[in-house]
Amino acid sequence: MMHFRGNCQMQFCAEAAAAAGQAVTFASLASPMTLLRSPGRVPAALAAVIAAADAGEYLNTRELADQFLPPPAEPRPEALIVNLFHENRPLWLHVRDQYVFYLDPAARQASPALAAWLDRECRSIAANPASYLDRLAAMLLRFREALPGVPLIVCGRIGHYPGLGPQPYSYLEGWETWWCDAGRAFADWVEGLPGAFFLDADRIMAGVAARSGQPVEAHFPFLRLTGPGEAHVPPIRRDLEHAGSLWPALAAKIAQTVANGRVCYAPDEVVPKAWHRPFRPEHLDRPALLELLVSGSNYLAARAVGQFFFRPAEDFTDLLVTAAPNMPVCHNLFHMIRAYAARKPNPALRAWVRVHRAKVTAFSANGNAYRRAYLDKLTDLEQRLLALEDV
Repeated sequence: MMHFRGNCQMQFCAEAAAAAGQAVTFASLASPMTLLRSPGRVPAALAAVIAAADAGEYLNTRELADQFLPPPAEPRPEALIVNLFHENRPLWLHVRDQYVFYLDPAARQASPALAAWLDRECRSIAANPASYLDRLAAMLLRFREALPGVPLIVCGRIGHYPGLGPQPYSYLEGWETWWCDAGRAFADWVEGLPGAFFLDADRIMAGVAARSGQPVEAHFPFLRLTGPGEAHVPPIRRDLEHAGSLWPALAAKIAQTVANGRVCYAPDEVVPKAWHRPFRPEHLDRPALLELLVSGSNYLAARAVGQFFFRPAEDFTDLLVTAAPNMPVCHNLFHMIRAYAARKPNPALRAWVRVHRAKVTAFSANGNAYRRAYLDKLTDLEQRLLALEDV
């Protein structure tokens, strides 16, 4: 059994490992602070108030046992795999007992008693990004102590190379400024721990890209896009968090490392010169874009939608409407479509909204809170489109 701990990147990697025949477990982590401030158990009062409010879904899979306790030592895992996961904001500090936990603030709406308890017992805090690596190191030391002799594998993040642009973006706050220096020093520190290994995501991803021959957009299709009132932020940024083609290769590298007791890289796992050069977007014709949009894949559809932002003279609303029955429920993809609607307002997109609303209404995989938030954003988009028709 391999234990994966971290954010969605480790979830995807665990799923890839399971598909390759590995026995795995996965747990979402909110912040190293939850373990570092833990009383050594799940606080009974916290568990009770969440249970009484039936607010467990507002943990967003960051289960209390995973927040406050290290991974279980029995049965003995084959390896523990952790990544440089981003921290959730906000966190809650229990003022009297000083433990820290994550719970979505929207949970206050679930129960007046829960909201009153949070107001009375806790205060909202945010972890300082500047000391993230110190917190992560302290957490890894706790893991090392809890699981002596178990291989500890730390997976790195993709670096902010200009060729992976435009303006590479990571959810880990501060990564864009210290990935190249402090990040590499942290990798060296990990390698100095007994039985620990650091996997260079840049090199592994470089090998994937070299073997595929595909452009950046095929591996990193999602974009983070700014809206009105965010003039201080780059308008288009490449999301480096969700790289679908990386996870099978990373899972294979983990298995190889566990089997060999060392990290080995292939000759093609070297960062290419192209990543150091300015980014140049690909250009696909409309039939190729429609083929991606109707694929049913969120990654392929996002690759197509990403093209729209680099061709402002064209309107691709008709392609979205045609593809609507095949387009999946995916908040990252929907973020891009909402941003496109703001840049290229077209009332015809209401037809896409109607079709997509039915899909979201029937979607239950991520819980009721996820569905409600998604539907609220769909309603907001529809109202903006209706306003266009009123003018």
